[in-house]
Amino acid sequence: MTKNGRQVALEAVYRINEEGAYSNLVLNHLFKKYNLPEQDKGLATELIYGSLRMRNHLDWILNQFADRSINKMDSWTRNILRLGLYQIRFLDSIPDAVACNETVELAKEYQHSGAANFVNGVLRNILRNLDKVEFPQLDDNPVQHIRYKYSFPQWMVETWVKRYGIELTIDICSAFNQVPRKIIRQNQLKITAEELKTELVSAGIEIESISEIPQAFKVTNSSSLFQSDLFTAGYFQIQGLASILTGHIIMPEPGDRVLDLCSAPGGKTTHLAEFMANQGEIIANDLHEDKLELIERNCERLGIEIVNTQSGDGRSLEFKNKFDKILVDAPCSGLGMIAKKPEIKWQKKPQDSKSLAKLQLELLNNASEFLKSGGELIYSTCTIAKEENLEVINKFLAQNLAFELVDLSSQAERYGIGSDFILEGAIRLLPTWQENEGFFIAKLRKKV
Repeated sequence: MTKNGRQVALEAVYRINEEGAYSNLVLNHLFKKYNLPEQDKGLATELIYGSLRMRNHLDWILNQFADRSINKMDSWTRNILRLGLYQIRFLDSIPDAVACNETVELAKEYQHSGAANFVNGVLRNILRNLDKVEFPQLDDNPVQHIRYKYSFPQWMVETWVKRYGIELTIDICSAFNQVPRKIIRQNQLKITAEELKTELVSAGIEIESISEIPQAFKVTNSSSLFQSDLFTAGYFQIQGLASILTGHIIMPEPGDRVLDLCSAPGGKTTHLAEFMANQGEIIANDLHEDKLELIERNCERLGIEIVNTQSGDGRSLEFKNKFDKILVDAPCSGLGMIAKKPEIKWQKKPQDSKSLAKLQLELLNNASEFLKSGGELIYSTCTIAKEENLEVINKFLAQNLAFELVDLSSQAERYGIGSDFILEGAIRLLPTWQENEGFFIAKLRKKV
């Protein structure tokens, strides 16, 4: 079956917005199903992620020009309109008339002639009056202004304004709305950073070095990364910059015994093995047994031989021997990954952080039982919700007097992280840091 980029985008955003699907999984599935050419893949990707990022912004405008609210429209129709308006509002490369006509064709195919006439009328009304669109004024109502202009749910904006103030909240929202670049990590077991850089450039892959972490590179044209011989040979791993930073904070030594309690998909696990020069042992545990194969495949590709995978609930696991270092990269709300997965904005609820915090504390408490005296327990999350971060650490310390919080200030400084991103000795990255990621890293030491 043949589909074009706009059709695939519509099917994707429908599943994400209406059925709660995840963008990366839907995109991979549909691209394989329809075997799109690269140009259509690019358009579909832009429409999917762009319309998800700016959904509230688009809905604000649509509600001003349609004779019924976006919430009362048929679910296909509202998503068709969002895609059409996104092209008109944000894609200068597509003429307005083309965007309008192609969107009407979507309505004809996925709905009926009545819906197509409605879509045509709304979009042409917007085209005539786009310069008259106004958003709530920042001075009069900062929460509503940020909510609709920068496209975030009200509860997030209210939380961040209260916690960070108006100006920093705008900066956070703006950063989350940027398109993140792919980051790759040099495999220290197989190649030097300079050799990898030379090989990537020779392969036509555009990269930019990251001076603070020489092992990491930003990739501009990433579409061919997975198909490259360099990837197959295990010369690099695709991994987020904050995740790479976590490995540098842990810094295990050759011969260490390490536990990665929540290890899938294995980016941090393999990074730790590289620091250990393939000497010692890493137990890579994950709750979901089906995810262990991905870790094992990555280890094989990267030439890593010291990782043993296992599946189990990290809250109840038991180990006979103790570990030098333990990583608890805990399940979290993912609020630091909005730039990569914009559907998080619309799928997460404020109560999620509270329920996750209970799970995170239980994971920490159980893991701590198997740490050697003088050993280090690292806790990390990809969220900026304090309920899942420092509050969890403080509760753990109150319950476990044998542990102390290690001040990461000086270690963070070596990687270009200033005092603005240090909170009570822990690293608290906001998306205003590099590559639009929010992240939290704390190091706990078991007293001798």
